[in-house]
Amino acid sequence: MKNIETVLKKIFKLAGRVQCEVLVDHKDWALTRFADNVISQNVASNAVNYSVRLLDDGRSAKVSFNQDSDEALKKALCSGLEILKKQKKDPALLPLPKTRPLPAGQNLYFKETAALEPAWRAERAGELARACKRAGQVACGTVENGSTELIVANSLGLLARYRDSSAAYSVTVRDRDGFGWAERTAFDADDIPFAELNETARRKAAASRNPKEAKPGRYTVVLEPQAASDLLAYLCVYGFGGQLYADGRSFACGKLGKQVLSPLLTIEDNALDGGAPGLPFDFEGQPRSRVTLIEGGVLKSPVHDRKTAKKCKTASTGHALPQPSYMGPIPLNLSVKPGRGTLADLIKGTERGVLVTQFHYTNLLKAQTVEMTGMTRNGTFMIENGRVTHPVKNFRFTQNMVEAFKNLSAVGGDAVPVGGWGLMSCPPMRLDNFNFSSSTKF
Repeated sequence: MKNIETVLKKIFKLAGRVQCEVLVDHKDWALTRFADNVISQNVASNAVNYSVRLLDDGRSAKVSFNQDSDEALKKALCSGLEILKKQKKDPALLPLPKTRPLPAGQNLYFKETAALEPAWRAERAGELARACKRAGQVACGTVENGSTELIVANSLGLLARYRDSSAAYSVTVRDRDGFGWAERTAFDADDIPFAELNETARRKAAASRNPKEAKPGRYTVVLEPQAASDLLAYLCVYGFGGQLYADGRSFACGKLGKQVLSPLLTIEDNALDGGAPGLPFDFEGQPRSRVTLIEGGVLKSPVHDRKTAKKCKTASTGHALPQPSYMGPIPLNLSVKPGRGTLADLIKGTERGVLVTQFHYTNLLKAQTVEMTGMTRNGTFMIENGRVTHPVKNFRFTQNMVEAFKNLSAVGGDAVPVGGWGLMSCPPMRLDNFNFSSSTKF
């Protein structure tokens, strides 16, 4: 996007006297998919998308497009200005922000990762497929890589620019009626331990064969990082999102500064220098701040954009999503403070419980208490007297997450990056009295 400054000037000129904000999202992305030990798909996309927001006299309008010729720009802006005239006034609408100093953040762009070719992805898939074929197992999954560049600019002179690279590897292995899974995401492809992930998925698949049925009920659960992060993402988004908090729909309302969760739980949102780094400014071009959400189980602070900060009479923490946003600001770069020991240590400390590799089909039932439902998947095992004894058929859970993380009894020492709502650095965990509401037939 070498000519982006020229395009921005053209957009601002076409907008005329109204305030104008532009988000430019350039994604260069490729994916190789494999199934039944054979590559089945290879796709790539290189696209630049523009989103223009226009503000005037309490009204706002938004148009999106993916062409930047003079004709395309003129057509899009004329449409946006015409829409703007027909909008109702919003007394809560804020003017566009002015330029503020932005933190540097981490360097998350790795040229070699962004430029990896299909042959590299094919070889990563082939390593697992060949091993599975020899062992009578079946592999499927995806290998991805690419880069993203985001630009936020407005007609008041603000210009913020960010670029990163990415790689992701997700695999599922089937061994007769047993299934195993492993996944990792990274900014640098060299940080993905492909051989370790392959071994994990294959080992879990073999160990999951012939699962026994277990009765639903309350169990101690040992959650691997991916499973723990799935639950914590909901807890943090619905507990510490600024709009939910301002509207009185968060469990944190009236409880900031109080001990609500286990003293073993500390979580911060830190895109700058934390374990889950990312965009150092928000989608209005405002600097992101490091925010402690939970410290030793004490609820500390939600995250805010300019709108929710004004409503709550506090300062923005730089967490705006693209405006307008029905969800409001949410934490997207979560780091869970590690504890002690390994996953094996958490298992050894469990008299009777269930080891969970992964959850899927997780959904929110009640926002105020973060009550959720979902199912275990791809490696669910019974723990007895500190040992994994046998595989069990999958469970469905129905559980209030505020209650669940009051019952957090152990946090492991090894945090890994996990993708989801954004990025989270999460260790394994052990929760007591977790409600498996029903069992399944598989």
